[in-house]
Amino acid sequence: MAQKAKFSPYQIPLIDGAKQWCIALLCLALLCLAKISYEYHSYTNLPFDTSQEIKAQVLLQYKKTKPDKPDKPYTVMKLESSGHIFYITSKENLKDLQGRFVRVYGKVDKRCGFVEYFRSCFFIAFSISLMPKREFSAPLKQYFASQHQSQIQASLFGALFFADSLARQWREIANKLGLAHIIAISGFHLGVLSAFLFGLFVLPYRFLQNRYFSYRNELYDLGGVILLFMCGYLVLLDFTPSFLRALVMGILGFLLLFWGLEIVNFKLLGLVGAICVALFPSAAFNIGFILSMAGVFYIFLFVKYCPKLPSVWNFVWYWMAFNVVIFFSITPLVHYFFPYFSPYQLVSIPVSLAFVVAFPLMIALHIFGLGGVFDKWLDMVVNLQIPSIDYYLSLPLMACYVALSFGSIFSRKIYFAMLAFALIFWVYLLARFVSAT
Repeated sequence: MAQKAKFSPYQIPLIDGAKQWCIALLCLALLCLAKISYEYHSYTNLPFDTSQEIKAQVLLQYKKTKPDKPDKPYTVMKLESSGHIFYITSKENLKDLQGRFVRVYGKVDKRCGFVEYFRSCFFIAFSISLMPKREFSAPLKQYFASQHQSQIQASLFGALFFADSLARQWREIANKLGLAHIIAISGFHLGVLSAFLFGLFVLPYRFLQNRYFSYRNELYDLGGVILLFMCGYLVLLDFTPSFLRALVMGILGFLLLFWGLEIVNFKLLGLVGAICVALFPSAAFNIGFILSMAGVFYIFLFVKYCPKLPSVWNFVWYWMAFNVVIFFSITPLVHYFFPYFSPYQLVSIPVSLAFVVAFPLMIALHIFGLGGVFDKWLDMVVNLQIPSIDYYLSLPLMACYVALSFGSIFSRKIYFAMLAFALIFWVYLLARFVSAT
């Protein structure tokens, strides 16, 4: 007679014991060291003294003026070359080249150090020439953009669907309303799309399963198909770091589910982050990647200390509480990197709830050529004058909050102390906002 299992199979960790962790971390450290060595070799070959030509894609292009020369605007361009970011300026009246590939002849500013190389460097451009090459997703992007009357509205959906750079007007709205995590492609979008595809495929699958392959597992089969779709979407997004992290974790989580191992595990999250950094060291300096990892971390904390309740009605309350708690949990970290605060940021909570339905709906409307139906209301939003204040969280307070966050892994009391910290911080910001306005 088989012995009954004492514990659920989902309590078994992927890596267990100090020896296994040491081996895993050592392998990742060696991989990261090899990657950094390669990047340093590339850095030393940059044209600091003698001018050379680089090939790059234009990620963003906008006009700026100097305070002492308001009548002489110049063009700023954000370029990506070999996975690294360079900024150039030009006094010429350039046409919109965003998304196009260019050749730039010049040299790198000598003030660009190796650490800055992972973030961004300034490239002194002597000449710029347009290349005939286009990204393979250009026809699809153009089809979606043609459904909107203004480039501003098209940029919003370009950011939502293809991780393109967002127009300045929408960046200001997103920062002041706390909607950056909704607009910027991340694990949230991966989860919404996966749930939508599952709902789309499940009924046809069950129809076929009942007749032809009743022995198959619905969750495993549909999960594998959906992940293949998401891998294709990752290629379409040109391996955006935040979506890459989410997909790596999604694939690993799916494999753990298939093998009957523990899924909601903080060590697993750390392992995924370490894998991403080992493969792409620049991710360690990417704010979007850091906040994306932090968002999943706080989701794990919420799931650990706030278990789901039975019945559909309780699930609705649980989902609402989930969004509220995650909003306050991530606020201190956001204010370490970004200063914008407005009480109107609370609107991001219901928007997050509605986005679960709105995101697949907007994709479907664009596929059928009806993407511009909401432009009239979006014009009203983009023209809103939203009052806000600027405030950065200090490094000591940030360190204190991070310490509470990691301590929450081991104690429910520390978790609620962390939430109290976040709530008090938000009330403090609200008081500063009221006194300033």
